[in-house]
Amino acid sequence: MRTLRRLAASSFALLALVACDRDALYEQNTFSENVYEAYDECDDAEIRFLSAKHNIQTAFDNCGSNGFAHFAWAPDGVQLYFQLPAAAHIMNGQEKTIGTMPLTSPVGGVAWLSRELLVLPLAPEKDAKEHRLVLFDRVQATMNTIKIPMTEPDDLMPSGKLDQVVFTALDENGERRAYLANFTTSEVTRAFPWLTEPIGSFTYDAAQDLVVWGAPVVLKDKDGKQADPQTFSVKIAKGATGELVHSFEDAHRAVVHPKGRYIALESLGEPISPFDQRAWDELSPEAREREQRRTEEWLSKQPDWVIKHVRPPVIDIYDNETKERYRFVGFYGDKFQWYTAVDFYASFVLWGMEGKQLNKNVALTDLFERLRTAAKGEIGYGVARWMPFDQRGDTKTGMAPAATETPVVAPAPTDTPTPTEAPAAPAEGEKK
Repeated sequence: MRTLRRLAASSFALLALVACDRDALYEQNTFSENVYEAYDECDDAEIRFLSAKHNIQTAFDNCGSNGFAHFAWAPDGVQLYFQLPAAAHIMNGQEKTIGTMPLTSPVGGVAWLSRELLVLPLAPEKDAKEHRLVLFDRVQATMNTIKIPMTEPDDLMPSGKLDQVVFTALDENGERRAYLANFTTSEVTRAFPWLTEPIGSFTYDAAQDLVVWGAPVVLKDKDGKQADPQTFSVKIAKGATGELVHSFEDAHRAVVHPKGRYIALESLGEPISPFDQRAWDELSPEAREREQRRTEEWLSKQPDWVIKHVRPPVIDIYDNETKERYRFVGFYGDKFQWYTAVDFYASFVLWGMEGKQLNKNVALTDLFERLRTAAKGEIGYGVARWMPFDQRGDTKTGMAPAATETPVVAPAPTDTPTPTEAPAAPAEGEKK
């Protein structure tokens, strides 16, 4: 396991090396397409410091125009698919190369069926109406295309078979449903017919036959107003029968770990000001409180159309054995996926760290030690226990966790810990 983790870390370091040269890929696109948000400045040294502090590695240049729409790791942990507004690319971390796929107009996330095969959803061809699903063999450079009668295909997931994929799309009534596409027979059928509830988000674990769906929600409307996380809900059920296994509040998307013990949950965090953001160590508690009062006073004088607070995307982990839920408060992100090449590694789209919004990137982090210590009742740095809404105080995401949950000095970055087994559940009588 030590060797696998070191290989994963070294492969990802290679990705960072090639990232500096990828801006040439954006020359065909407009500025607005390729910039995630407008930043007055981007401090590469600050991002590197915060990333090391929270054990995060990034795929692309910290201050590059990282305008990708989707990403997905191949099962081997080496190939990284990423999608720009009008083209799709695959980055190879070992060979330090970036290839452009012979496809245009991808409209959603992809599903890797193996290290060679992936399925992409494409927009209709010119003068056509049907969307398409394409099974692409990157080694043989072959494509198998299915035209589908549904619209807006998305949420592609492996089905457990190399010629089939599960996905969602809008039916004739504009309702998002789950479907199964078979590339051998070219058939598309309803998947999980018991699932009649509206679908907002969707993931599927074929090995465990677990279907995960979130209620429809508009995370941000055209005016920039964000949804209230108190309206979020996610359910998990057995694919064969529809038997409900889990139901979560304060989450709009979830991803089950391949071994089933852990469930990653995505939500929106506590509101923070988009102005004058500071990392945890930049100010003393007294100075931070003073600056927050000044910021709130300034915001109160701004017109209504000014966005005064934003909710950063947050990631929680639910432990099936201890029945505890934890929130990562040191970093923010969404589009979570388990990095299956190395157990307990996770990847997501990075939004920011320590109350600061940073340049968009694909992040990779090892959750093993944080999960192991949490299972023992020890809350690690940058982690906090999740609290139901009726138990939350007046806290701000931009503030450091409570003193009881944060070491006096942040631990220095160290080599990846070597696991000997899965994180252990608390012994009888231990605090949960």
